[in-house]
Amino acid sequence: MRRTCWIAILICSALASFAQTAAAPSFDVAAIRLSGTTAGSYLRFLPGGRFSGDSWIKQVIQVAYGVQDYQVTGGPGWLTTDWYAIEAKTEKTDASKEEMTAMLKSLLVDRFKLQVRQETKEFDVYDLVVDKGGSKLKPLAKGETFPRCTRDNTVICGITNPAQLARWLTSVVKRPVMDKTGIEGRYAILLDFDTYAYMGGTPPEDYNKPSLAQALKEQGLQIVSAKEAMPMYVVESISKPSPN
Repeated sequence: MRRTCWIAILICSALASFAQTAAAPSFDVAAIRLSGTTAGSYLRFLPGGRFSGDSWIKQVIQVAYGVQDYQVTGGPGWLTTDWYAIEAKTEKTDASKEEMTAMLKSLLVDRFKLQVRQETKEFDVYDLVVDKGGSKLKPLAKGETFPRCTRDNTVICGITNPAQLARWLTSVVKRPVMDKTGIEGRYAILLDFDTYAYMGGTPPEDYNKPSLAQALKEQGLQIVSAKEAMPMYVVESISKPSPN
């Protein structure tokens, strides 16, 4: 009988220890307030275990779950109209970005009572791939600075790898662009093309720019239509936080 009791105690202790270990990480202190901001946003993971942000909450959800805007749906309208200022800190001053991202997810659950449902959805996307003629991207040597960007030679500036380029192109072609080039390293990516074609505007007189497809081909790249299964997060319920 005594042995049985000891076994039961050991099991309970182990379960309690597991519960503490499995508990979702969270910030030790967090201040949240309606900021009144109506344009612009920032979400920053800072040294010393600090997080600072001023943004609409749908964007905070995107960062917490590591997804893009099109992968979050549902919820009330204020998710994209009300900006909140968030200042949070963990006592773990050497916390990694991954750890603080998990804490941000806990903050949304604790303070906004967020409940989401994860689904998988097949999206129409573009794959950014290397053209059959091979990549023509110009590598940047170690320590080499990015070339000077002007209105005449590029519509992007500071993008140094295909993954960044794919994310930027998403806003241009209005469809997710996935980097499937397999190219790593740093490159001087300059891309000059007819932006009026995508904005639906009328180009000025003597405007003579190549199409996006032509401009990408000059870099040895192309985008091709594809399907991609990606996680989708449906906001089932969320509440505005109470004042601190």
